[in-house]
Amino acid sequence: MDAAHQPIHPEGKLVHVERMQMRWGDMDALGHMNNTVYFRYLEQARISWFDRIGADYRRLPEGPILGSIACRFIVPIVYPADLEVTLLAGTPRRSTFPLYSEIRDAGEEGRTYARAEAVMVWIDLKDGKSRPLPEWVRTLIA
Repeated sequence: MDAAHQPIHPEGKLVHVERMQMRWGDMDALGHMNNTVYFRYLEQARISWFDRIGADYRRLPEGPILGSIACRFIVPIVYPADLEVTLLAGTPRRSTFPLYSEIRDAGEEGRTYARAEAVMVWIDLKDGKSRPLPEWVRTLIA
């Protein structure tokens, strides 16, 4: 089975799907999406999910931050493109949880463009130190 047809991640629970359109200015000199821009689309999907579940940095003393992220580029994205970014949450640990993402063609073809793995860290927003994941987060992603 080639990389484009493998499941996103066997342990993940689907928590969010975001549809986006590629912007013209996201192309590079080779005529496809610049590799750095993939991370912006992944970021937007994470932030939309955090907003939806109430992980609001403006009103909570704690919240998730990105600890690490890696992306595997499978097929270049060429303008115009309707995209779908999926987020799957993995098994939570004390203060972290993995997020597995895919960027796919939102059309019928469903081509997978990229896969990413991130580690989210729950922190105290004032002191910047990790804190145990709240029970409501554990329940949401378990």
